[in-house]
Amino acid sequence: MTRNIDDSIRSINDFEFDFEDCRPATEDETANWLLDDGPVLKTTWMVYDRQFPDGQREICASRSVLIKQTGFLPTRNLAKRGESEKREQNNDDCAKRARQAVRLRCKTIGADRMITLTYRENMQDMDRLKKDYDSFRRRMGRHRQFHYVATVEKQVRGAYHIHIAVRGRQVYQLIRSIWQKIVGLSDDGKQGGQINVRDPHKFGFGKHGAHKLAGYISKYITKDQNTHDLNKKRYWSSRGIVVPEKNYYQLPYGTDAFAAYCHVMQIAADHNSDGMTFFSNQALGVCWVATAPLDQREVFC
Repeated sequence: MTRNIDDSIRSINDFEFDFEDCRPATEDETANWLLDDGPVLKTTWMVYDRQFPDGQREICASRSVLIKQTGFLPTRNLAKRGESEKREQNNDDCAKRARQAVRLRCKTIGADRMITLTYRENMQDMDRLKKDYDSFRRRMGRHRQFHYVATVEKQVRGAYHIHIAVRGRQVYQLIRSIWQKIVGLSDDGKQGGQINVRDPHKFGFGKHGAHKLAGYISKYITKDQNTHDLNKKRYWSSRGIVVPEKNYYQLPYGTDAFAAYCHVMQIAADHNSDGMTFFSNQALGVCWVATAPLDQREVFC
């Protein structure tokens, strides 16, 4: 059952203040509290746990603070879409959200292989790329259920090619045949396109390539983010991919960073320590752990 963060906080009885008058502290207020014991009321550790269909799991503990708020919060002046003075920062934030969406969708479908579609020529036409890929995924869908997450890479020479995350062994002869028919022949009479496939063991995530593959394919979202137009999608994915919700809960008041990190690591280790990946940053107050897929017999027993 998914719990809302606010509901989790309200369920703690030892907070004596009225939550209607509380709000998250700003970065400046948090810094002042760290320096001179400013007005911050409580420091808490929230944990989220997300479990994927194949047994992969992500657990994260993050530090947050609440501050007493008197009166109404000021209303921000919102600029028209595309006209904000913080356009560059907003673009970066959008790219980060898209990166996360790609990573989560890859893990949801259990992607463990990456197909790369390339052109023999130095193809720099984004409209043609989108049209060719649309034809490709439609033709693939006629032969089998085709779940995918795809991103575009722009090479140093300016040429585009497409990375596609999929699950399980593919009929590579079929994929190559479909792509080459779409691309056609180059000016010298040779095949105008080719495919490349990377299997799980090439990603080095234990005996599973799932997590590193998800991170690898999502990195192209920000590699050339300035080429994306406003309101244009930064990735493509098949329909029907439902990313699992996070399950939130709060650790007891008084929990320090060490205890919060140990809590997350213990859950991950008890679940599946094979291929575990770990990230922490004390300054940001965050600890994140991801585990590899479980054996399918464990998932469905």
